[in-house]
Amino acid sequence: MSRVETAFRRQLRYARSQFRGLSERGSHQRFAVRQIGKATLAAALAWFLADQVMPHEAVWIAPATAVIMVHTTVLRTLTNGLRRVIAVTAGVILAGSAGSLFGLNALSLVLIVPPALVAARWRRMGGHGTDVVTTAVLMLSFGAASQERYLLAYTTATAIGALLGALVNTLLWPPLHQRRPQEAVQRLSEEASALLSDVADGLGERCDLSRLPHWEHHANLLDLHLSVADSAITDGAESRRYNLRRRAQPAAAHHTPVVRAMGRIGVHLHGIVRVLSYIAQQHADDQCPPQISQEFAHDYANLLHVLAQALEAQVRLTQDPDELNTLLDGARRQAVALHQRMTTEVRTGQLDHPEGWAASGSLLTDAEYILTILAHLLITPISDTPAGAVLTDTAGDAAAP
Repeated sequence: MSRVETAFRRQLRYARSQFRGLSERGSHQRFAVRQIGKATLAAALAWFLADQVMPHEAVWIAPATAVIMVHTTVLRTLTNGLRRVIAVTAGVILAGSAGSLFGLNALSLVLIVPPALVAARWRRMGGHGTDVVTTAVLMLSFGAASQERYLLAYTTATAIGALLGALVNTLLWPPLHQRRPQEAVQRLSEEASALLSDVADGLGERCDLSRLPHWEHHANLLDLHLSVADSAITDGAESRRYNLRRRAQPAAAHHTPVVRAMGRIGVHLHGIVRVLSYIAQQHADDQCPPQISQEFAHDYANLLHVLAQALEAQVRLTQDPDELNTLLDGARRQAVALHQRMTTEVRTGQLDHPEGWAASGSLLTDAEYILTILAHLLITPISDTPAGAVLTDTAGDAAAP
């Protein structure tokens, strides 16, 4: 099969999955179609209104502004609409002042670009800071800086577009992200659980380390899933602000504690994979290296399997907290037994390969930290998190997930 045919088949599968999503209630595909329809309606209304009151040459800016104002949350629509109007107004004032004093020439550009760039860097302008510069330069370049009537019409058309975009996005099916946080957190937990299970399978099967490259790649992907979950929680909390539908839709569970815990767990998952990678580098083949005994690998694999099951149960905590408690008790007993056996072997000098005690100890320590994090999460109910809380310090808590 050629590369072209493979790429075509991949795109065809993607298209089919998108069409299937349209049949699912609350899907991302339905949300995207709804937002496209709202942006189209906002553009048409902005054009109609601006065409009634604006000079014809300035009408186009109204629908263009209306389209970009239909954001994924009502809060972003309102704040970005205000920023856009302020930025355009500032750019028009700069261009008009320079044009009336110095005319339309290179000197005017030299005089307006520096202050416009300074204004663009004001943090409260957000992503619309550059609109100050682009508006000022466009007005000068097109020779409109000396036309007060056009400058006023341009600013008014921008305000009309922002207003229509805000009204449509606020009044018609305002975006409310209820499922995204839950789905993102569930995906994060499932991926971490799958990594633990995969590592456990490898260690349990004669300490097979042949899948180390896959484990390393999987561990790195967890960082991406953590970022996605972080954004989903932030968007979910933000989507309720100024949203007319929030009273009819109960607030979703607050997943911030889970994501914070998963950030810390990710650090220790990376640690387990790094230690196994170091051990593999000291040994020629992929079979059980001398630093790890078969007995330790078998018992450690059982411990990881239980931790993997606990991670999956964590997402279902509100349904059956006893399930997680039982799994954690079993993991705790296994970790204690494994730790006691290692301690006894070190004290009595029974280690077959003394040089491996540090690697084995590091592996066990990372597993015990994961166990401790899950246990702490169990006694810190999700419902205790303040409403609207969002993840702000995962990187600090997790060191560098």
